[in-house]
Amino acid sequence: MTATILVIGATGTTGKELVRLLIKNGHKTRATVRPTSNKSELQALGVELVQADMNDVDSLEKAMIGIQKVYFATPLVPDIVELSSSIIRAAKAAGVKHLVKLSGGGAEIDLDTLAKWHRAIENEMEQSGIAYTFLRANAFMQNLSKFSSHTIRAHGAFYATHGEGKSAYVDARDIAQVAYRVLTEEGHENKAYYLSGPAALSGADIAKILSSVTGKVIKYVDVPTDAARASMQGAGMPAEIVEALLEHYHVVKLGYTAQVSSAVEEVTGQKATSFETFAQTQKEAFAG
Repeated sequence: MTATILVIGATGTTGKELVRLLIKNGHKTRATVRPTSNKSELQALGVELVQADMNDVDSLEKAMIGIQKVYFATPLVPDIVELSSSIIRAAKAAGVKHLVKLSGGGAEIDLDTLAKWHRAIENEMEQSGIAYTFLRANAFMQNLSKFSSHTIRAHGAFYATHGEGKSAYVDARDIAQVAYRVLTEEGHENKAYYLSGPAALSGADIAKILSSVTGKVIKYVDVPTDAARASMQGAGMPAEIVEALLEHYHVVKLGYTAQVSSAVEEVTGQKATSFETFAQTQKEAFAG
């Protein structure tokens, strides 16, 4: 019987898909949850649930008892580095053998503030003595259906601060497939994979694809930086996160997120999902 794998962030976009893959393929899986977490989907899958808080190293260490491999995805919050440090310290104390982190594209070159935060976490992992794997993902395709589908349905438009910049958006399900292979196969230790989709797309490119898939006219609207700042502040986002995101959007405008990688296919043996395919699977979300 293989050792249990722990997933931290199991209710998130990649974590949920990863848990499904692990359970489907017969791997013993444990997932951390908080009292406020929506546990219904995880319970339906039959995953072992354990309460743990990223602010509480002791609770994390207890969650890692008997665990050799851990996947973690931390939320985008101002103390993301500190939360991740708690996970690393707990893993070291618990004797975990392999840590797999959902990181960000550009972390290796400190591309922007978000990348610097990810790189700080990666540095601590490298110095921990635990085998590591970094999954440096480009922006998720799912972000569009999660954050923009309502305006697409209501107004036939989505809004972003990317100018004409392009990103090689990646399907989160592909990231989960890579994470699954990394956790269940040998040979991925102490490596970093930059994960992207098969093409770099601008907002106009995405609008064209969505228009074709839904059969209705959908437009991309470039939002001025000040207007985007005001909108995010109005939504109650922390100032540090607002400024980090605006900096990242500027990086997108400059073309730094357009790099395409073959890592998804190299690790999984399957081609990365195209945005057209993703849009077809999410057609109802966009078309209404």
